[in-house]
Amino acid sequence: MYLIMEALMLISLGGLIAVFESGLSEWVIILKSAASLFFVLAGLCGYRKSKGNRKVSLYILLALCCSMAGDVFLALDTEKGIMFILGVASFAAAHVMFSIAFCKMCKIQKRDFAVTGMILGVLLVIMCVGTFDFQGLFPVVIGYAAVISFMVAKALSLWRCRQGRERVTGLMMAGGVAFLVSDLLLFFWMFGVGIPKEMQSANWIMYYLAQMFQAHALNEN
Repeated sequence: MYLIMEALMLISLGGLIAVFESGLSEWVIILKSAASLFFVLAGLCGYRKSKGNRKVSLYILLALCCSMAGDVFLALDTEKGIMFILGVASFAAAHVMFSIAFCKMCKIQKRDFAVTGMILGVLLVIMCVGTFDFQGLFPVVIGYAAVISFMVAKALSLWRCRQGRERVTGLMMAGGVAFLVSDLLLFFWMFGVGIPKEMQSANWIMYYLAQMFQAHALNEN
């Protein structure tokens, strides 16, 4: 069943990109919400059949639900107001849930904070060097960058604890990296000056692949 949900998510993603490129904005919210619903349903299928660590599976499922909420909030946002803030908060909560799940699979070590600092440092350099219009949201962006930096660092740390569950950890690691790439693309799209329209489609592709990796990991856990 989860393969059907993943297939429907990819179909919805294809439709989303098509209507966006065609300028049919009224369909964007519908197809974006549908694609998000399908990765949550794929995760739910995985959670129900999971035979591994149920707490890990639960946190991943909660993260998928928070992500879907963030998608809806950002789809409804028109002027980077309260909907944008709620969307960012929802995605931050999703990354916190992912981080907790990863921490339960592989305990925190000092090197995780070192990797977090390196990732955050790179993101800060990009923010300072590039041409961006933060529209008064710079503190929000910094806070979010810190959260996702730790999440990605913990996803990468799963390599240390992969014994006997290489496929699961591989999917989660790939999902973490894909999230980082997706959020970088979204950052350029939302705050960059003179960014081409295709940047948004690239963001969606990386984002939904990241969610599919995490949902698929539930089915392997």
